Order: sequence, then structure tokens, then C-alpha cells
Amino acid sequence: MLGSKSQTIIGRPILPEAIVHAVVEEHALDAKVIIFKKKRRKNYRRTKGHRQELTKLRITDIQGVEKSEDVAIAA
Repeated sequence: MLGSKSQTIIGRPILPEAIVHAVVEEHALDAKVIIFKKKRRKNYRRTKGHRQELTKLRITDIQGVEKSEDVAIAA
């Protein structure tokens, strides 16, 4: 969904004319997820861990709908 004061556009499922500009803020790892497998009475135990990679983005601009006059004058 993309909107301004004068109009709103709803994409089903996407808006092909919309452009989003973003800056990569940080690459990080999520909290560790522990995977534990066990088979009772068989002395079978396995422990593994996994940390998912994350990327934090900062949205700087969204283009696709005309900017309102107030924003254009202020900029």
C-alpha cells in the first residue's frame, strides 16, 4: 500500500511503479536457537545450535506517488 494526502494505491500483491530506497544499517546474528534430539533408552543425544543472519535497514525514501505541496516547499 502506498499513499499520499491526495491518493492511495493498493497493490495486489505488489506495486510495480513503487520504488523504495534503503540504507544498510547493520549486519548481525539473531539469538541462538538450540536444537536437541534424544531417543530415550538408547543413549542417543545430539545438540546443535543455529544463529540466523539479520540485516537492519533504514528506509530513506519511498517513490511512486507524487509528494504533497507542503513537503515539496519544505525540501
